[in-house]
Amino acid sequence: MPDIRKSISPNKEFDKGELKERLTPTQYQVTQEHQTEKQFSNQYYKHREAGVYKCIVCGIDQFSSQTKYNSGSGWPSFYDVMDKQNIRCRKDASGVGGNLLRIIADPSLIRTEVSCKECGSHLGHVFEDGPKPTGQRYCVNSASLDFKADEVQGGDQDEPLLSCPATLGGCGGVDGVCQRVIKMAINNEESINNV
Repeated sequence: MPDIRKSISPNKEFDKGELKERLTPTQYQVTQEHQTEKQFSNQYYKHREAGVYKCIVCGIDQFSSQTKYNSGSGWPSFYDVMDKQNIRCRKDASGVGGNLLRIIADPSLIRTEVSCKECGSHLGHVFEDGPKPTGQRYCVNSASLDFKADEVQGGDQDEPLLSCPATLGGCGGVDGVCQRVIKMAINNEESINNV
């Protein structure tokens, strides 16, 4: 019988004291305590330089700038990971405090947490409202990432920005509360008359 602890344990473990010294308080809270950084003002939200986003704790490659896009969520969003063997996904109902009645009424409140398989650090969540070809939105905390720019001759090169607005909600800010995006009805006659 396989040892279930091995399948969920990270490959590397880091001393918490060493991490507290090496990481900023926000980086530590996000990666080790599964917190969420403030949206719209984090380091990599509008970052467009070509390169690779690595796990801030262990340095393993996680996301490419080629799959980064603007979801309007306030956090860096990617439609794919560099290698699915480098991440671990698990269902996460922490955003609703385990309130079973809310979950029964709206099962979409259960998110899927994404963590680094190498060191176990919390990266963010993945939702099924991203652009093609995957339809996925990896909504990632900047505080969990380190960026390594591509070495391009002739200076910096920005990636073209793809835009695909998030429709399934997600983390609602620093308190990490799940929120659904409110769908607004548009009166076509009114918008035609206002043009």
